[in-house]
Amino acid sequence: MLGGEVRNYQFPVGSTAAYCPPNGQPPANSKYCNNNCCKSVSSLLSSLGICLLVVGYTLIGALTFMALEGRTNLPSEQKSSEHDHLRSQTVEKLWSITEDLNILYKDNWTRLAEQEVLKFQNLLVRKHKQLNTGQKIYNWNFPSAFLYSLTLITTIGYGNVTPRTAWGRLITIAYALVGIPLMLVYLSTVGDTLAQQFRRLYSKLPHTKSHKAKASANKNDSSVIGTKTLLQNHISPKKHEIPCLPQARERVPICLTLLIVIGYISGGAFLFNKLENWSFIEGSYFCFTSLGTIGFGELVPGTTSGNNDLSVFVSSAFILIGMAIIAMCFNLIQDEIVIILRKISLWWHKPDKIEEEDLSITVKSS
Repeated sequence: MLGGEVRNYQFPVGSTAAYCPPNGQPPANSKYCNNNCCKSVSSLLSSLGICLLVVGYTLIGALTFMALEGRTNLPSEQKSSEHDHLRSQTVEKLWSITEDLNILYKDNWTRLAEQEVLKFQNLLVRKHKQLNTGQKIYNWNFPSAFLYSLTLITTIGYGNVTPRTAWGRLITIAYALVGIPLMLVYLSTVGDTLAQQFRRLYSKLPHTKSHKAKASANKNDSSVIGTKTLLQNHISPKKHEIPCLPQARERVPICLTLLIVIGYISGGAFLFNKLENWSFIEGSYFCFTSLGTIGFGELVPGTTSGNNDLSVFVSSAFILIGMAIIAMCFNLIQDEIVIILRKISLWWHKPDKIEEEDLSITVKSS
């Protein structure tokens, strides 16, 4: 039989503090204690890498679409050619009516001419509406192409700028097939990293520190999980060493998370009020529909501002950063909802009484 000394280590119920042996001696293998730090650095580097990848992919898309669609005629040129063609057709039809009438009667000629002029008027109005859609930023310059590429991979799709060439439409399909999964990875990675950093920042606030100290004191006074033992003789201590326990995630209130979302949308509304002269309601509406990837398209940056390029670049940065913040807030809210549901489940299935002896695990040697 094995013989040896039995050491009892006590852990408070619900404690998430890292384990250390008695007498203040740290564990022999400190790699467990540095695991969290390594994970944090790795998470930051991976998030930075995916951010650069998304920005680079959007830049490549902007240059590609600008090269493919920049050679197409501008709306003003297209509108002029369409109007000339319709006018020529109408004149030809009027001359044909005049030739077909053997005897020129004023009433007959006037009636037929009015019909042709009315057709010309309706076609002219229809063409004018079609060609006027998104006219102010239809030019495929770099800012508008960058915004178009970003709205593709974020699935916002304002619809104010669309490719006219066959190659442009084919490249759009291929670009979105690769870009949308890349954007999902961006939201998942960066959102999780921002959530971790925000939890860490929130845990350093004085209010949360005092709250955690009171909670820890209450747990230590109320209940203790029995003992965990470690045999020191005949057993290698390194193989059975208890590593540092992982720290529990700091809880962030849902109301604070919602305030972050409201604050970011309000800041965007104020920003676009300065850039686009939109009202606060219009700016908030644009920010919400953009960050929610709804993108109705009736409000588009760069259409009313004096500096179109600056407005388009600012809106692109606002969308890219904002979607990461929204992903972070979803992460925080999801964790809170899971904790609340677990508490409800435990409360619902709570046993009548749990004896302290049933919670203790003791290994004794003889």
